[in-house]
Amino acid sequence: MNHQTELLHVNFPHLRELKPFDTAHSATPWLADEDARLNRKLCASLEEAITRSGLRDGMTISFHHAFREGDRVINTVVATLARLGFKNLTLASSSLMTCNDELIEHIQSGVIRKIYTSGMRGKLADAISHGLMAEPVQIHSHGGRVKLLQDGELKIDVAFLGVPCSDAFGNANGTQGKSCCGSLGYAMVDAEFADKVVLLTEEVVPFPNMPASLSQDRVDLIVQVESVGDPAKISVGAARVTSNPRELMIARYAADVIEHSGYFRDGFSMQTGSGAASTAATRFMAEKMARHGVKARFALGGITGSLVELHEKGLIEKLLDTQCFDGEAAASLRRNPNHVEISTNVYANPGGKAASCDQLDVVILSALEIDIDHCGCPIAAQPHSDSGEARDHPPDAGGEH
Repeated sequence: MNHQTELLHVNFPHLRELKPFDTAHSATPWLADEDARLNRKLCASLEEAITRSGLRDGMTISFHHAFREGDRVINTVVATLARLGFKNLTLASSSLMTCNDELIEHIQSGVIRKIYTSGMRGKLADAISHGLMAEPVQIHSHGGRVKLLQDGELKIDVAFLGVPCSDAFGNANGTQGKSCCGSLGYAMVDAEFADKVVLLTEEVVPFPNMPASLSQDRVDLIVQVESVGDPAKISVGAARVTSNPRELMIARYAADVIEHSGYFRDGFSMQTGSGAASTAATRFMAEKMARHGVKARFALGGITGSLVELHEKGLIEKLLDTQCFDGEAAASLRRNPNHVEISTNVYANPGGKAASCDQLDVVILSALEIDIDHCGCPIAAQPHSDSGEARDHPPDAGGEH
């Protein structure tokens, strides 16, 4: 037998790379243990998940911001990493909110050395604007973030993704469980590109947990936690419903511009980004659409309860959703078959094989100021809000935030 093996190796040298058969489960030992076969991804604590992920100093961690101002994952994970002694990490969160002000101390202590994000607000933004970090923050659009990952310019070592519910294999969504956040469009991209994916979930539910926004073949580890976010705080801050007269005036003007733009015709498409004036414009569009008998083919982006209302009235045919801006949108994603969850790759990756935003006729975005002399700018400008937001996101192909 050995002679025959040596003869094969002489005649076919590449066969030396093959490993001889040992036992049925030598390469997959968990299949020989029933508990490991079914529950090997489950971790008893966040600390265990971090250890098993292989995270080391200097690596890159990522998060999504589907819970917006209600997020409880970023602060919890970074505080745990600080307690475990991690240093010089790169933070790559799809966005940062005022609820993430706790990160200031972890930047000061050297836990976080570098940041990639689409934008930030509050005390964190103010501190960074005044020199908190030695390295400049890398600001990108949501679609641009996907291209950075696609090109390898940004590499995620471990993604920590908060979800309301998951089964023991890692099938997860944002439309079920007690803390529904709706679309997990940002998390889908992190799950695709990260070397290791850790789910933080409030509930571990029976297999199969369908529909699965994040599928089991993308997930490495799962840890159950008390809370990943407060869905009631999704629609505050930039995603709030406004009664501010100035913001409503801007919204009304934006709707008037659209009505007379030449694009306001049956079958047009639209998107409204974050910013109270932007989202409020939808309410004024509803009256105009009903009065003129105009129906939209689709609405894209961050979906609001106002867009859902137009959809359910038959004024918008389909909703393409990468992020839900309120509880009404999250509930609609669960019940309406033409309200469809999409990733930020499908939504707005400029380097992708196709980006949905390229099909748009009308986009209403928010900005703190615009250049009227070189107006490649949003239709509606969002004034500095009473909440004291340090800045909003730059308008670009990514659209909403």
